[in-house]
Amino acid sequence: MTDDPAAETEDDSETASGSETEAVGDSETEAVGDSETVSDATTTADDPAAPPVFDDGRRHDWPGEPSWPVVESAGEYETGWLQAGYDLVEQPDGSRKRYYWAELATAVVVVARADDQLVFVEQYRPTVRETQLELPAGIVEEGESFTTAAERELREETGFAAESLSLLQTFWCTTGLLRHRRAFVFADDLTPVEQSLDDNEFLSPRAIPVERAVDVVREQPTNDATIEGVLLAREEGLL
Repeated sequence: MTDDPAAETEDDSETASGSETEAVGDSETEAVGDSETVSDATTTADDPAAPPVFDDGRRHDWPGEPSWPVVESAGEYETGWLQAGYDLVEQPDGSRKRYYWAELATAVVVVARADDQLVFVEQYRPTVRETQLELPAGIVEEGESFTTAAERELREETGFAAESLSLLQTFWCTTGLLRHRRAFVFADDLTPVEQSLDDNEFLSPRAIPVERAVDVVREQPTNDATIEGVLLAREEGLL
């Protein structure tokens, strides 16, 4: 079993060749540890590491040039929100392995301070079947900066507009499986405006005193983005 949940070796009887597969004998595979790796593969793409073309109106941050050669990159599953596939990668020892990934559009998380309180939203998450207290967040639209997206999401979800916004941090999330970049933006100088929820959003704004914020977000049920955002803001001396 590999340490990377997204890594999978190619079957010892098949190797990818464009959209077709070719049978290879056992002599064409090499055992590495407890797994088998493929000794040969081809791709129809001129540059298999190049990003795909997205036309969904959302921002997508794709990985840069790979340090390990990508022999083939293929998408195997796609919805309106997610694309999943694999890269066939040549590893440092010369063996090749499929690394599976799921790609999500770039997101922004907003740490919004109104005087001595932080603004949260409370909503039910069907994926984990829990009601979560979360920082306002959402998908970055194509052409938007992180601060522009943060101002829009804050306005839509909480009914507050921010006069001051600053980027705290960006990073890749769940790097053993996802291709998903997340940004954190701090917002203050808030003024009330009209809330404008999407049709599929069912949430309620909540205010938490700044001095209790770290303790509150560490209570179960909780989630990664909310804890990360509050801790980043505290580290910057903003809380």
